[in-house]
Amino acid sequence: MTTTTSSLTALETELRRTCDRYSGKVTLALTDLTSGEHIAIDENAVMPTASLIKVPILVALYQAVHDGKVSLEERIRYEPQHDVQGSGVLMRLSHGVEMSVRDAAVLMIIISDNVATNMVIDTMGLEYINEQQRRLGLNETTIFQRLGDRKAGLDARKMSVSTAGEMVHLLTLMAKHECVSPEADEDMLRIMRRLDGRAELSRLLPWNELNMLPNHKENWVAEKGGSFLNGVRTGGAIFHGERGHFAMSVFCEGGTKGGTGRNSEGNVLNGELGCAAWRAIAEPASFQ
Repeated sequence: MTTTTSSLTALETELRRTCDRYSGKVTLALTDLTSGEHIAIDENAVMPTASLIKVPILVALYQAVHDGKVSLEERIRYEPQHDVQGSGVLMRLSHGVEMSVRDAAVLMIIISDNVATNMVIDTMGLEYINEQQRRLGLNETTIFQRLGDRKAGLDARKMSVSTAGEMVHLLTLMAKHECVSPEADEDMLRIMRRLDGRAELSRLLPWNELNMLPNHKENWVAEKGGSFLNGVRTGGAIFHGERGHFAMSVFCEGGTKGGTGRNSEGNVLNGELGCAAWRAIAEPASFQ
């Protein structure tokens, strides 16, 4: 079933009303992947990405594989130069742990492992990662440093930036298998569907204890989010349902009301926005 223009107009009104309640700055972009219709709320504003930058890193990695520069089966080692605090599990393990490049990419996405991210970055370098964003038409999406580099201090905008519009463009290319190659795009989607812990756009969907939706082959979300200080909360996802599918991205900064951590104002906002879009565009009648 194709989403009607009137229902998308009603959705935009709901999304704007929800965003207006946020105490900081919020930007949003959404593309209905069936009709091509688009919703934009300040989508060209440059915003800090936090860990959402790991999606462009993943895309660059698969382009490097496609170009023959890297192999997903290549073994890489966790060394002291990869050390960084924050999310993940590798920082709690011993130096010398080895894994494949693909395994590091999986850790980077599904548990947002920062050490694994630096390992992936080092397989191709920052310049290559940024070049691939430009190749895809993402002129603002930029990673400025490896994770944990102290030059940025605690300023998320000096670490990496993007826009809601560019992130949705990237996700749309991936969903349509027009990003790297059909095989590479499908593998990236496979990884992103395994996200552990639904804390951003899809957090209010009816996930079960196995992190699956009912009839999960037809109903799924490929997602990545991010968080940092100063209320920075970000989300980017492809929602696929029996009734429709869409790409969505939300960037929050400066919101200080409400709880902390996964219950912070930005996380709650992401969840409300994602759930509203899911219900309007993709949720099967059997869920309702």
